[in-house]
Amino acid sequence: MPASQQLVWIYIAAAMAVGVVLAALAAAMFIYQRYNIKLHQSYAKKLLEAHEDERAWVAREVHDDALQRVAMLQHELSEWDSDEFSTSASTASATSATSASPTTPTTPSASDTPRATTVRVEALRDELQDLAVMLRRVAHRLHPAIIDQAGLIPALNQLASDVERASGIHLDTQFDDNGEAAHLSRERALTLYRIAQEALRNVVKHSGAKRASVRTRAANGRIEITVQDFGRGFVSTDPARSAGLGLISMAERTRLAEGEFDIRSSPGEGTTVRASVPVNE
Repeated sequence: MPASQQLVWIYIAAAMAVGVVLAALAAAMFIYQRYNIKLHQSYAKKLLEAHEDERAWVAREVHDDALQRVAMLQHELSEWDSDEFSTSASTASATSATSASPTTPTTPSASDTPRATTVRVEALRDELQDLAVMLRRVAHRLHPAIIDQAGLIPALNQLASDVERASGIHLDTQFDDNGEAAHLSRERALTLYRIAQEALRNVVKHSGAKRASVRTRAANGRIEITVQDFGRGFVSTDPARSAGLGLISMAERTRLAEGEFDIRSSPGEGTTVRASVPVNE
């Protein structure tokens, strides 16, 4: 073989070797990036699971300990009130019978009558009742046990009722899931619930709306949830606003559930938050 042809083959072999090396490097970078993405998703999932476990633990402590203590205080207060009232009434009656005379009528003061004690006890009982309601609401917000017991749709219905009652905002609800939501894994059901919870929190805190809606629908093997308000809205392309309002958290939760997240808003035209996740894993 002539020397010139040998040189050509050497060039070709060298080019092929460089090509193989570059292809190997590209493949290695691709595999490394996929590994990093999976590792990041795994850490993020574990972080969310740890967060939810911590919320569930606090909710159980509030429900099983704090609320039981409040109930016990209410019971003891009722018992004490009954005994105190009986004793005070007997004492007041005896004192009145002893000191009373036809010529010197007595005028009982507020401090030595059972009525004053009863009013104070009633006030304490009302405070304890309010405290119990507040603790129950906190426990429910931290960990919606209704998701485990009844599923996503009843939990969303309960959430909408709670928000409407607490904020005064009229909430329209429409759940057209054709029973598909019952097949969601607990993780994905909780994802959609947390997104609705965060979106409704933004409605109450930022929108200034008097009316909003929560809707779900099933289509193409996915469950989609939409929270829409008719408030002041904002520029959704503004990085300062897009980085806040819990939007990053909602988007991250959706991504980890292999879902899709979208938010649309314009000043004066309200805000629409939409998220969907696959029904099957």
